[in-house]
Amino acid sequence: MTLFGEKFYPTLNKLSPWRQSLFALVLAHRQFPNFELWVDTVKHKGKAEYNFALKKLWEYHLDKFNHIDLEKVLDVFDPFVPDPDKDGDSLGTLFALDAAASLTAAFDAIILHQGDEAEIASRSSLAAVVRMVENNTDEDLDEDAMREQELVDNEINFQVDLMEMLRGAKRDPDLAKMLIKIAVKDHISNIGIEQNDLHGCRYEDYAAHNSHAGKN
Repeated sequence: MTLFGEKFYPTLNKLSPWRQSLFALVLAHRQFPNFELWVDTVKHKGKAEYNFALKKLWEYHLDKFNHIDLEKVLDVFDPFVPDPDKDGDSLGTLFALDAAASLTAAFDAIILHQGDEAEIASRSSLAAVVRMVENNTDEDLDEDAMREQELVDNEINFQVDLMEMLRGAKRDPDLAKMLIKIAVKDHISNIGIEQNDLHGCRYEDYAAHNSHAGKN
């Protein structure tokens, strides 16, 4: 589906690496409740590692003079990325996989900067929304009908607004703090899942870059 139209992804791919990382990071953070629900449902580990990765990458963007080894941070989370071959292909597993793909893309935008990391996160986040809509309806929706769904419309508008915000932005701590507020707003995910446990997951837990964020 080309729900965004023809210009969105070419424009998104032109963003600089740090902008692509922030774009993907906001989407990954917004999907944290989806990952948390999967962890809680299947009694899996990984929530603390997901949150640790979020905190360290926010810290990276809050302080451009940081000495964070992003590859090592990603290595902490990577073992907990859902594997459909081992974990099954339930709806919850796929939602968690979409979240993990977005988070990994946020790191890869800095580590690899191949230029398509924001698009990967965008497609992963949108895929979760489309999957939720399809799961909640008995109808076979075509592209036009899917675009009219409120959940899809909200996701597309959110991503477009986020991209436009980043296009002309300058890299500074205030930008990162503003994006953290957007990412944690209401602690509700892109598919309407509310975060269950807010310990270590509030705005101040991510915005204080000098607090030595760690696993919670």
